[in-house]
Amino acid sequence: MKRVNGAGLTLSSDEQSLLLRFARRRLEVALAEEDGIEVEHAEIPPALMRKAACFVTLTKDKGLRGCMLDSFIPHEPLYKNAMRNIVLAATNDPRFPPVVSAELSAVWIEISVLDPPKPLSYDGPDELLSKLVPGRDGVILTTRYGRSTYLPHVWDAFPDAPAFLSSLCVKQGAPADCWRDDRSIKVEIYRVFHFGEEADHDR
Repeated sequence: MKRVNGAGLTLSSDEQSLLLRFARRRLEVALAEEDGIEVEHAEIPPALMRKAACFVTLTKDKGLRGCMLDSFIPHEPLYKNAMRNIVLAATNDPRFPPVVSAELSAVWIEISVLDPPKPLSYDGPDELLSKLVPGRDGVILTTRYGRSTYLPHVWDAFPDAPAFLSSLCVKQGAPADCWRDDRSIKVEIYRVFHFGEEADHDR
């Protein structure tokens, strides 16, 4: 179920399953235009009550169907953030039409719990490349054009670190080589605890 990328926060299998069930139920209710779900706080494990930011990804037929992160800064309990971001991923990702109830049986949920981002100091593009760890580091790139991020598992989609960084530039509308020649850019890294639905019993 899980993929750990060196994150500080980890969840047990039971905690992962519970968070996924909360998220799916919240999405079902939202798409049915019903009120929010009732959650008994006394039954929530301490790990899910801890303030944490999470990135929620929806997939369908092995393709992306929507994703969302409302903030990199932890500002509410993890279980609440997961329920907030799953609705945003389903309804507010501008690349896709909103998810509808009829799709839910074909939609799979993944959750990435983020450690707080840390600034990465470096002197020039060569040192930047040497300090990044593919598959472990999530990267936030901030330039004068905007801000973009990729989760650690997105490294798998690129042949090397230069291609990964160039795609991050293009993602925000910046020139593909801005990470090489713009000394004003800011790079932050973070790690995640990643897990998702993998079988019918997770739903």
